[in-house]
Order: sequence, then structure tokens, then C-alpha cells
Amino acid sequence: MSEIKYASAQEEFSAISKARQERQAQISTYPTLSVLISSARPSDLLAIMLQLEKQTLSQFQLVIGLHNFDLTRAHRSQIKILEKRNIEVITEYFDESFTLGKILTSLGKISHGEYIAKMDDDDIYGPHHLSDLLELIILKQADAVGRAMNFVYVEALDLTVRRMTSQGISMANVWADWVCGGTILAKRSSAEGAGWFGAGKSAVDTFILQGIKSNGGKIWRTYGAGYIYRRSIAAQTYITNYSKYLRANVEQSVGTWPHEEFGTGH
Repeated sequence: MSEIKYASAQEEFSAISKARQERQAQISTYPTLSVLISSARPSDLLAIMLQLEKQTLSQFQLVIGLHNFDLTRAHRSQIKILEKRNIEVITEYFDESFTLGKILTSLGKISHGEYIAKMDDDDIYGPHHLSDLLELIILKQADAVGRAMNFVYVEALDLTVRRMTSQGISMANVWADWVCGGTILAKRSSAEGAGWFGAGKSAVDTFILQGIKSNGGKIWRTYGAGYIYRRSIAAQTYITNYSKYLRANVEQSVGTWPHEEFGTGH
């Protein structure tokens, strides 16, 4: 394993910024990317679109699956802003009979990027999120990349924790079978070969990752900095045991972690 651990978040942020500069010196052009988002919550969709506006990747396609709701005036206004900054936006409506897997698979099929990225509307993404992952998948020659679960915002406690362990899902800078589902970025051909995200109500991330691995693909897990996994109070697909996110907690911050890596700097 080639994992490198940093004693503090600030040390980690500095090292990641330096590595980013070194990567970008090696890449002259970026391939096309399609971002896939399924949303059942109008307010969360608006929040993620605001984060996408701030992405440093200059151009990408955004394909949104509206799960049983229609665009609001605020959504349409934000779409115009995204389009002005060279982001192609496609929206598709799906009624309540569609599962999450079916929606994401449909979005993948109508997208046209050489690479696809799945993002979750309730998580927090820093401005370098997409460019970081696209650079890594190119340089690592991986079939898929994603982030470790190093930073978790526990809404019930209004606390962001920085997690670090010697094994498991918070290990970073390693070849792995798993990455945070909201950070999966994959070659289009690898996603197609895996059957996209399947047709189930849940476990859609496991479906595509296991499919890629079963086909002999390689998955690289990078550092979680630049992404905060949010555990909200709202009902999810399973009951949350908050204590598991507090284990291996080496650093914490009240509220959302304030730093430019997350787009939350003040």
C-alpha cells in the first residue's frame, strides 16, 4: 500500500494542493465528462447546482434526473448561469415508479462524455472535485476513481469529523474495491460494461463498482479532502448509527468544515 497519512487537516490540504499543481503540469487537455445527478429534493438540487457553478473544470455536461418533481424558477435561473459558463445541462423527468438505479442508468445512457461522474445532491463538494478526479483517472490509468470517507458532516450533531484509520473506507491513496458513492468517476466504457448502476432501489454504487472489478477494472481511491459526506437527519434508505462516523475521529469542526478545499472558506 502507498497510503500517506497527514497529522492534521491543514497539512493534508497543503500536500493535496501541491500534488494538484504537479498533476496539472502533466495534463494539457481534459477529456469530456458527464456529471449524473438524480434528485428527489428541489432544495438539494439547487444547492448542488450552486456548487457545480464553482467547479474549476472549465467544461462538462450535467445530466439531471428529476425524481417526481419539476424544475422551479430558481432551478431554471441557475441552469442559465451554468450554461453561460460552458456547461451543457440536460434534465429528464422520472415519476415515482422509477428506482434510483433505473434513473442513474438512464442518465448514463443519454450522456455523451468519455467519462461519467456520479454526484449526490446532499453532499458537499469543493471547487476542485471534478478536475482532481479526472486528472487522477488519466494519470493512474484507472477504470474508476473516487474519494475516501475522510470527512463526514453529522447533521444531528452539527459536526464535521476528520476520520483516519489504517484500514477500511477512510484509507486513501490506494487501489481499492470501494470509494464514496457520491464521488464515483469512471470511464464510460467501464460503466457500460458494468451495466451502469443497475435497476435497484439502493446499492447502486456497489453495483457499478463491483461490475467494474468483475470485468478486471482497476479502482483508485484518493483523499477525501475536497468532499464532505453528509449524514442528514432526514429519512434515508437505512437507519443511521451516528457513532460509527465518530470512530477514528482525529480532528473535528463545528458545522461544515471551513476551508477553500471544500468551497466553504470564509
